Amino acid sequence: METRNRSIQLFCEEPFRLFFPVGLTLGIVGVSLWPLYYAGLITTYPATAHARLMIEGFMASFIIGFLGTAGPRITSTRHFSRGELITLLTLDLLSAGFHFGGAYRAGDALFILCLAFFLCVIGKRFVRRKDSPPPNFALVALGLLNGFAGALLLTLFENKAYSAQYRVGASLLEQGFVLLPILGVAPFLLPRLLDLPCADELAESRTLPPGWITRATFAATIGVIVDLTFITESIVVNAIAGWVRLGAILVYLIARMPRRGRSFLGDCLRVGIATVVIGIGVEALWPQYRIGALHVVFVSGFSFIVLTIAIRVVFGHSGNAHLFLKRLPFFIIVGALIFFAMLSRYVADLAPKARTVHLVAAAIFWLIAVLIWMGKVIPKVAIADLEE
Repeated sequence: METRNRSIQLFCEEPFRLFFPVGLTLGIVGVSLWPLYYAGLITTYPATAHARLMIEGFMASFIIGFLGTAGPRITSTRHFSRGELITLLTLDLLSAGFHFGGAYRAGDALFILCLAFFLCVIGKRFVRRKDSPPPNFALVALGLLNGFAGALLLTLFENKAYSAQYRVGASLLEQGFVLLPILGVAPFLLPRLLDLPCADELAESRTLPPGWITRATFAATIGVIVDLTFITESIVVNAIAGWVRLGAILVYLIARMPRRGRSFLGDCLRVGIATVVIGIGVEALWPQYRIGALHVVFVSGFSFIVLTIAIRVVFGHSGNAHLFLKRLPFFIIVGALIFFAMLSRYVADLAPKARTVHLVAAAIFWLIAVLIWMGKVIPKVAIADLEE
């Protein structure tokens, strides 16, 4: 009983130990739908279920796990309670279950509840904070609101899949919900991956320190511009919105991302962010291949960044912090497989006659990469850092 209570306590203190494995499992299910469909083992075309499981399942679980662990520490507030943890996990799994079963409106509705509850849990800790979060985390908050608003629009307009409202919802959920938190977290995390002093870090204070509002306003402005491009291109189909989005992101990265220092995981994070920028540029340059370009962003951008950050979190909280400063051969293999997955998925739209082969190949490359990553990283999830 004591061991069980200690395990639950550890999950509450560090929710990533629960949500990272759950997210990986949901991601594996979401990607496996493609080879299963083309093998004739399932009959429903899996495009919608795949998208929802990857965003509301895989990505959302990692976002909740990371913020649920880092948020209370950054604000110096109490960790999650048992009830909060169980509620979030239940809503997360129920939402994924409905999507897997094809009940997308119910799945989106439960995801809305999950995000609303998570926003309340995090918001309560912000109000009770003893220290203020980094100003760039304004993008994290905006990203969570993107997920909420996007899922709400998809729920309301599910029967009007070609309407502007539905397209706006899809962009906010599938892109903004992940992109903005990554932009918000990256300047905070990269110096720690590079083992650099955070020279521009503001003083610890419950009240917002001087300069905080200015920096937060800058970050939030970039996020709002990105959101406006999603809305604009959903109403008027043109490439201008894509170029504006690319420009806004580049301005933010140039202003906020550290450019000095080298480390293996730091370089991996930089590669992932560069791939996101490249994918957005490809989308703006060749809008007729938009879906393929978005998979450059999703596969070698979002998923690679998530796995990079997760290594830092898991190793750092399991007494293996020394490992993420070294080159990790297994992650080089994982990165190469993810690159091949992205390449195969992009080529699938350029070669219609070989589309099936490339879709299946992309899924298999990604699945192998994730299984290798799981084998090397997930066992450390169960290891507590005794020094902490």
